[in-house]
Amino acid sequence: MSAAVQKATGNGGKKPRYQELAEDLRAGILRGDYPDPAHFPTESVLCARYGVSRFTVREALRSLQTEGLIQRKRGSGTVIQPASARGGALHQPLSNVGEILQYARDTKYLFTAQGTTLLPKKLAAHIAEPVGGRWYHFRGLRTRQGSAEPIALTDAYIHPELEAAAREIRPNEDTIFRQLERLSGVKIARVTQDIQAVPASGPVAAELGVPRRSPCLRILRCYLDASGRIIEISASHHPGDRFAYTMHIEVDA
Repeated sequence: MSAAVQKATGNGGKKPRYQELAEDLRAGILRGDYPDPAHFPTESVLCARYGVSRFTVREALRSLQTEGLIQRKRGSGTVIQPASARGGALHQPLSNVGEILQYARDTKYLFTAQGTTLLPKKLAAHIAEPVGGRWYHFRGLRTRQGSAEPIALTDAYIHPELEAAAREIRPNEDTIFRQLERLSGVKIARVTQDIQAVPASGPVAAELGVPRRSPCLRILRCYLDASGRIIEISASHHPGDRFAYTMHIEVDA
């Protein structure tokens, strides 16, 4: 049982138990912990394994089914959906910082430092905030295990005032924003996301190996400190057939 689920089964967990369970099961599916898709643990087994109620298990499985990771049939149990049944796309929840970190752990981001640059005009105009100076730029492809095709091209830009820390960031050690926190002492207080369907530009298409102007899902993410200053901006372009964004919405009573 993961530490996250252990926390969820206690009284101090902040998230609903079914969300914690769904996260743990999702991570196991994406890691390949269940090699036989037709023999996913039953509800009774999951209840006993995680020490949770049948209602919690059913809600967790319902979340995974909504994401397209599993299929549930009355009388047939639960089976893991093959990638081909999901259109070959990675179905990934990115609704909070924990899920962003899980996404980073489940995939690999091979980025390189590009030096300092002015923030691209389209990006600066979209943010509609003062973004002068030269930002430290990282660029790279994100891949997932078992697939040679990249699922994203990501450009990350670090605020000019944090250039010294940005120059110490290293690939494959942790997410850029977590490394930036450690190296600069600045803490991320809020993350905003803007999701938009866009055509792939020539350079983006060439990096991703897709036709020019083919549909991409662009996730523009801003990381802000407690004062509201944007300390990192990232723009990720995901080919439309390789990535699907999912989120959970809680209905207030």
